[in-house]
Amino acid sequence: MRKIAIYVLLFVTFLGCSTKVGYYFLDWVIEWKLEEYVTLNSLQQKQFQSGLNQFLAWHRTEELPRYAKQLSQLALALENQTLTSRLWAQQVEQAKSHWSRTFEFVNPSLVPLISSFSDQQVQQVIARLKVDEKRLNQKYLGKDQQALVAMADERIENRIKRWIGKLSQEQKQAIHQYNLSRATTLDMWLEYRHEWIRLFEQALKNRQNQLALSHSLTILMSQPDRLKSAIYKNSLDANTQKFGELLIRLNQLASGQQKRRFQKKLTSLITDLRELSGSPMLTAEHPIGASALFAIKILR
Repeated sequence: MRKIAIYVLLFVTFLGCSTKVGYYFLDWVIEWKLEEYVTLNSLQQKQFQSGLNQFLAWHRTEELPRYAKQLSQLALALENQTLTSRLWAQQVEQAKSHWSRTFEFVNPSLVPLISSFSDQQVQQVIARLKVDEKRLNQKYLGKDQQALVAMADERIENRIKRWIGKLSQEQKQAIHQYNLSRATTLDMWLEYRHEWIRLFEQALKNRQNQLALSHSLTILMSQPDRLKSAIYKNSLDANTQKFGELLIRLNQLASGQQKRRFQKKLTSLITDLRELSGSPMLTAEHPIGASALFAIKILR
């Protein structure tokens, strides 16, 4: 649900920005993404811009230091070879909490904005969500397990290569084994997305009741596990553990060159986050571990 609906795009768009330049243009990018889902009238645009300005100021001073701190902690765990599957699960929960705080902040401005939507605007939002859903179905449905694993291999390899460079055959094999062993959740994921859109459409149709709308959005945006089956949630938890095991294995297989490349990129990112937030720069007492591989996954 990372690309669903309006303010969900706020958090996701930032996470795609890895430099100060990207953050400086974040307001423009958010508005551009918003226009893909709904066209606001002039009054709504002013309302949205006001909320956006407040959000960016808060996010910059309150949230960016948290991202930098978590990345540093995870980096040191990898450097010291103390990362475990359990610790990784805790890191994932901490990352989820970043989004929960973000939605809690934007919800008071989000509710009156959505309440002001016309029927045509609601139809526009739902139509775009259904287009997204159709594209996902076309991309994944009808493919056998071998093809899905190959797609997952390529996706993970490309993400990791951006940070450490060319992968060894052992690293590629570790990724492949992870994708072979993890629980299959595609059908449950697509079913969940379909149900999410249905419930979101229902919430929009009852948007004049702002109290009910706020409750519905809170569940849909920040408590999505309430909409998932027990089997789906258990499978996701198992896959989270397996992914943590993959990170540990990839860290063990990393070459000196890969570690140096990742150190440079990660240090640059954390420095940017601290500079943007106005926090103190990193010091010798708080170094970034040279072999802190793949910690950035938590912010991607």
